[in-house]
Parts: sequence; C-alpha cells; structure tokens
Amino acid sequence: NLHHTLTRLAHTHGPIMCLQLSPVSTVAISWDAATEAFTRHDRRLTRCYTINAVLVLGWAVRSLINMASSDPLWKLQRGILAAHVFSPWSLAAVRSVRERKVRDLVTHLRARTEREVDVGRALYSGMINLVLSTFFSIDMVDVDATGESAHGIREHMENIGDLMTKPNGQHRAVAWHLREIYRIMDGIIERRLAKNADGRHGDDFLQVLLDLMSMGKIDRDTVKAIVFEVFFTGGDTITITVEWAMAELLHNPSAMARLRAEIAGALGGKETIEETDVACLSYLQTVFKESMRLYPVAPLLVPHKAVEDGVEVCGYAVPKGCTVVVNVWVFMRDTAVWDEPDRFMPERFLGKAAEVDYMGKEFEFFPFGYGRRQCPGMPMAERIVPHLLASLLHVFKWRLPEGMAAEQLDVSERFKTGNVPAIT
Repeated sequence: NLHHTLTRLAHTHGPIMCLQLSPVSTVAISWDAATEAFTRHDRRLTRCYTINAVLVLGWAVRSLINMASSDPLWKLQRGILAAHVFSPWSLAAVRSVRERKVRDLVTHLRARTEREVDVGRALYSGMINLVLSTFFSIDMVDVDATGESAHGIREHMENIGDLMTKPNGQHRAVAWHLREIYRIMDGIIERRLAKNADGRHGDDFLQVLLDLMSMGKIDRDTVKAIVFEVFFTGGDTITITVEWAMAELLHNPSAMARLRAEIAGALGGKETIEETDVACLSYLQTVFKESMRLYPVAPLLVPHKAVEDGVEVCGYAVPKGCTVVVNVWVFMRDTAVWDEPDRFMPERFLGKAAEVDYMGKEFEFFPFGYGRRQCPGMPMAERIVPHLLASLLHVFKWRLPEGMAAEQLDVSERFKTGNVPAIT
C-alpha cells in the first residue's frame, strides 16, 4: 500500500521527499507541502505522469485523466462532461433512470435474502448497468452476469485496473483488454448509428458525442476514449465508496443501527427511496463523508507532473518533468486535525463540521482532489452514493456471515487503481 509507505517515510523525512522510483524522479508531498503546491503552483502541476500501460492504442493522447489541462482536447472533453453529464440539469434529466437501476439492484439482492452475497461484485455490475442505462440508454449487464453474457465489460475493466498497478505496466496485456473494450464500444456506436439512419434519433450522452463527431469536433477514437473512461471511473469509484461504507457499518453495528433508525424515522413506510429523499438524512451524509475521509478512492490522486520550472515547495525546487505525488490519505488522518483519525466516527461531521464539503476548500478534507484536475464526477457521486446506501439499508437488515463477529471483519486496504477493501 504505497500511501501507507509514503506516510511512514514522511514521518521520518518530512512532508516533501524526492524518491527515485525506477527511472522516474518522484516528489512525494503531504501535509502543508500540498497546500503550498496547490495554492501557488496548480497551473504548473497540471499535467499527469503517464504510465506505460496507458500509452496503448493512443489511450493517453485522448484520455481526460492523462492529458495536460492546457491541451485543447482536454478542455473540450472537460466542457462536454460538465455540460452534458455532470451539470445539475443533466443529472436531474436522468434521475429517474438512476433510481430505476438502484431499484433493480435492490430487487436482485432481495431474491438472495438470508444468503451470503458478494456485495462488491453485485455493486460493480449494478453500477456498470447504471452508467450504461443513464448515459447510453442500454441495459447490457445483468447484475449476476459474467463473461460473454455481460459482454466482458466488468472483467476487462478489472483486469486493466490490476495491470495498471504492476511495476512495468504490462503493456501488451492492457492493449488486449482495451482492444476488446473498444470492440464493444464500436458495437454500441454502430447500433446507434443504424437507429439514427432509420430516423430513431437518440437523446442521451452517447447521442451528444455522435453529434459532435458528425460536426467534426471529435473523432470516433475520442468518442470511444470518453465512453471508456466514463465506464472506468464511474462504476469503479462509486462501487468502492459504497463497499467501504458498508464494510465499516458492518464493523460498527451501533453506527449501522443509528443510520437505519434515521432512515426509518424519516421515510416511514415508503417502499422505495428516491434521490430527493436522502437530502434530509444528516447522519447518512456523515457516513458518506467519513467513508471518503478514511478511504479516499484515489489516496494519491492522479500523479501530477511539473510542466515548467519555477515550482518551489517548502523551500525545495521541484525540477521540470518531475512526477509529483500528493498523499491525500495522510491529510485526512492527520492527528493535528482529526480526533482519533483512524476510527470510523461519522459523528465528527455533525454540527459545525457538517459544513465541510467536497470542493477542497478545506485542505484537511478533499477526497475528490483539488483545482483544475478535481474529479469531474463529484456531483454524480454526491447523489448516487447516499441514495444507494439508504436504499440498501432501508430494505435490508445486514449482518455478517454466521459465526463471524464484527471485530473479525478485515477492513484492511488493497492498493489498485482505486483504494479497495480487502474483504471477503
């Protein structure tokens, strides 16, 4: 777990360190050093270090994650997502679709009452289906499906995520999985183009991308890159966040009971919960924040890169071309800021702390990043995660497998492209 290792090193060597990771000079930043880096040098740290794995099939040159924020294509893609996916109007327009897919997931789990379920697996398939239905009007992935019946999307995504964390990037293997995903994307695009030719014009995000393609603003490869990254980031990050919240609630039965009581008291006998219902559930919001504080999906954010000279942090010059890793995990477990920072205590966000948001204004809490490269999907996560958690806890009373006590639940971490729980 690299974020743990960097934290231990920082306790010995201070908040800014230069490390030689293979051929790459890397500056690791934590605590006050990151505040200075972001507030003074955000513009100079806007490019991301590109690992070997994302150079395949031209992914890196079209990737919102990897392009420099000064790149015109980066600005165009960011603008497309802001206007057509994550704007308040766009999110409101497809709210009913998101709610329907959450109900589908609940229905799937209801059929398995009194049986052990793999929560992470069910959530991941459910979130891929939610993304497909919301943005591309496709119901492709059955929650229980695997392999070809699910078109391999989940398996290819998981394999790419694993391979990207290998030391040498596993270039050839990543290329194979990405080529398979692009083949699936081509099929989706071809089917939509055929419908358009028959006069059945779509009205979703995919249609927005195809309209831009027809106007010559983006090419087909860019359409596939955008669709892929919506899958790659949307399904994975939400799944990880909900899975961590569920793991900690099972690990802390009193918090689980308090949250279920709040939901029951506020919603009474409602059979299904809508997104608008959860805004009044203050303890639910604290559970969401506390899960993000303890387990940010990207504990080291996306590695930045110094694009020019002049970056000086804590009196040290960061050379041009150097990779800059920001350890936000240690920020949110800083004993100078948080009481008992390693404990799951949602109550810490009640009262005045309830005003702490996800925008990164407070540097002790910015799980979605900061500045130009802040995660654009934050508005969607703020809606889906609390709604999904409330729906799961409203319908079911969860418990650990027979004979397993709460203190026996392993909530250790596993470092992949996302910070995932190592639970079974």
